[in-house]
Amino acid sequence: MEPQEDYTIFYCPITKEDLYIAGTELLDEVNKKTKAGKVFFEKGLVNSSATYFYPIVQNILHLLPSQAVPLKETSSAPGKMEFDRERVFNYYNNINYYDAGGQQVYADADKFVDFRSFLLPYTQHGFANAGRYLLTTGKYFIDVASGPVAFKEYVELANGFETRICVDSSVSALLQAQKNLALHGRKGIFVCGDMAQLPVKDNVADAVICQHALFHVQKNLQQKALSELIRIAKPGCRTAIVYDWFYHSWFMNIALGPVQLYRIARHFAGKLYARWFKKNTLYFFSHSPGWFYRNNPGKKMNIYVWRSINIYFSRLYLYEKFFGKKLIRYIWKLEEKYPEKMGLLGEYAVIVIEK
Repeated sequence: MEPQEDYTIFYCPITKEDLYIAGTELLDEVNKKTKAGKVFFEKGLVNSSATYFYPIVQNILHLLPSQAVPLKETSSAPGKMEFDRERVFNYYNNINYYDAGGQQVYADADKFVDFRSFLLPYTQHGFANAGRYLLTTGKYFIDVASGPVAFKEYVELANGFETRICVDSSVSALLQAQKNLALHGRKGIFVCGDMAQLPVKDNVADAVICQHALFHVQKNLQQKALSELIRIAKPGCRTAIVYDWFYHSWFMNIALGPVQLYRIARHFAGKLYARWFKKNTLYFFSHSPGWFYRNNPGKKMNIYVWRSINIYFSRLYLYEKFFGKKLIRYIWKLEEKYPEKMGLLGEYAVIVIEK
């Protein structure tokens, strides 16, 4: 289905006002302000009080507060990002991509995903796993922190919906998402936005998904971002969040032992390194399952397994010639038989919240 250019579902992230297509006169005014009269912005949105302009460039709606162009002297300029937020923003806006079967994939994908052929059925099942807990049809499928929508299984999650909306803070990721969706004959609406300050109105989405991103939000902002994910969903609809328990995973703690201790030590050392030397390394903080139960902003919440093992486990234990296929089949069967238990014990969970 062809997505509609319906901007009425978005609002100004600063004032929460409705947004409208900017007219010719306003575009001329903005271009004079920004490029000394040179035509730079050809399309954009303006809030109802005409205090902020948001560009639309390469079919991407630039709705980050930092991308707003103040139109009046009284319009406050956006403040500087905090360091931990800024380094995530810089990391994903500067990361490279590589071609994997025609799809554009993050250059660091092989740090987290084991692409060996005998593991692919299990891996691909994981990529599609969150979809089983969401509606399969509807008007809006909102993919928050969508990245480049790097895998066919990610693309197919929105098959039954009229419009896929990809929201990400990285312009480069959204440009890659356009390419990846086009490869499968799909279109979407692409929004550069802040996960903790989504520029989407209340009760819009029939399904919301957020994969491998909430733990990159600052510790003290994850509750706000979680509430935002639920806010934009329609009442009765679900949000699926793929989350990494890291050292809260008992399965990985026991199975990996010293390797897990090394990972934890390296993680905390990396935090100090990033702060001391102001490096754009990727921020990460993992809350426990108990934190989600205490801070559930929805009506009902369940936790299921997304993938119970991480790449350290697969590289340590899984070899095709040494019973690797049998072991991964056994783990897979456990996940299918006990999805909630494995979701709490394993590395990656799907947190499903009904509004």
